[in-house]
Amino acid sequence: MGYEIFEMAMNEFRYFAGELAYRFDDRYRLRLTVMEVDLTERHLGSSWESEAIDGSGVSGYFRGYELHLQRFVWRGFYLSGAAGYFHDLYEEDASGQRVSNHTPTLGVGLGYNWREPFGIPYLYLDLAMPFRFYFNDIEEQQLGDATVRRHLIVNNLWLFIGATVPF
Repeated sequence: MGYEIFEMAMNEFRYFAGELAYRFDDRYRLRLTVMEVDLTERHLGSSWESEAIDGSGVSGYFRGYELHLQRFVWRGFYLSGAAGYFHDLYEEDASGQRVSNHTPTLGVGLGYNWREPFGIPYLYLDLAMPFRFYFNDIEEQQLGDATVRRHLIVNNLWLFIGATVPF
């Protein structure tokens, strides 16, 4: 069970972004990520993320659920496949004009899972970079003075900090 630090820091720790995971053995892990993120203007224009908005005066929100099957390939490095659902909402602050999109997704990703960093039992760090395909994409469009960029293939950079539960 983990908490995602990058998304939460970018949105000033509003709402929740986290994961539940079950590791079958040293090779496979099944993970459910749940993201509910209040998007600040800083977050939307971040090069760490997908740079969803070019311009200012826009805030937003996204909710996402993804199920990931991960295959560890070498030490803590893994490749993954994912299926999910995302809702993106962008709103111009001055006029209230909105762009809202709901879509199923399919994706791939890569990452690194560090178990018991610094010798701390049950703790883990997980750095993940998922890429997902939006079945219902968002076309590039103007929202006030800002441009909502096309959302067809969207990526993130996630850092989870969590604890494993021994059975």
